[in-house]
Amino acid sequence: MMIESLALAGALAASLIGAELTARALLKRRDDWFVHRPFSRAEYTIDPEAFPMLPPTVHVSANPQGERGSPLPRKPEELYRILVAGGSAAECYMLDQPHTWPMVTQEILNGSAGRRSLAHVGNIACSLIPCRSITPLLNRILPRARSLDVIVLMVGASDLVDWFEKKTPPVIDGARKDLHLFCSEHPEGDFSWAPNRTALYRVGRRLQARVLKPVHRRSKVGAARIKHRAMRARCQTILTETPDPSPMLDAFRAHLTSLIALCKEHSAEVLIARQPWLDADLPPEKERQLWNFGQGRPYQSEPEAYYAISLVRALMAKVDAVAAEVAEAEGVQQLDLRARVPSDLDHYYDFLHHTPLGARCVGAAVADKLTEIESNQPN
Repeated sequence: MMIESLALAGALAASLIGAELTARALLKRRDDWFVHRPFSRAEYTIDPEAFPMLPPTVHVSANPQGERGSPLPRKPEELYRILVAGGSAAECYMLDQPHTWPMVTQEILNGSAGRRSLAHVGNIACSLIPCRSITPLLNRILPRARSLDVIVLMVGASDLVDWFEKKTPPVIDGARKDLHLFCSEHPEGDFSWAPNRTALYRVGRRLQARVLKPVHRRSKVGAARIKHRAMRARCQTILTETPDPSPMLDAFRAHLTSLIALCKEHSAEVLIARQPWLDADLPPEKERQLWNFGQGRPYQSEPEAYYAISLVRALMAKVDAVAAEVAEAEGVQQLDLRARVPSDLDHYYDFLHHTPLGARCVGAAVADKLTEIESNQPN
């Protein structure tokens, strides 16, 4: 009896090991990279002390393609399909899903009279991703995307933030190799024999998300911003100049050019939605609402120096000028959003990120531009 039990246990273990190895091989072969876990749903409660100007609850829902957005129909070619990529201002992490500017764009497009097809906007933007990382990320995502009409890119600010955090290096690294940091699910290097790190666990989690639709909940989201604002406020070293920003700007120019070339291969149109920012003189008590642009990441350690907001504004203008220059040189559509979003704390909750009112302005401007693009396309 003991021998039979041991044999059964051994056979079961061998079966599980075989199933796990097969699952790992299949996942790696598929090479699916997802910014959001497919079918995932989350509900966040915003810390009211940190962000009293924001609605208290945020919902994040991902479709089967790992986009923040609604599911695609079986025939996506019947849609006017838009994909948004970029950094945190496009991700809209602190905004409830209907308030994000990509969803506002979708709402406005589908509410317009005389539309030939339903518009769908999927969002794969993620915080802190520089332009040099978006290209290899999209190189993994776009091949499985079908029938894209427009890719909207809102990029540039993360490149500047990254340069600041690295203490303005004179040489910019090449393409990032840490793409897994920007993906909730990917096939590379994170499997182990710990139960919650196996490929079988991932397959089971995906099935659970698809069938049971669980909601991941978090409270007091954004509370760390109180600490980050205090870090900046008490810092004794505020830098009013940097070394020559040309290396950062030249790298941004080169990576944006490569990114546009890739997007042209997978989409009928590319739109550079030039990222706006809070370009206004603020009184000291209002400026204390701002928190980033330090040497080093405040998430990891307290920066010893921060860059003056006036300097950041001037450098953002240079980044924006490069984005406009590249869009014109590459013959793609561009949209100057600074003219459409007022620079005040009703429309921004910090230097780069929009309140629902600001996101509404961005979404409306992007919808207008997409309507213009669509109207100029042949029937």
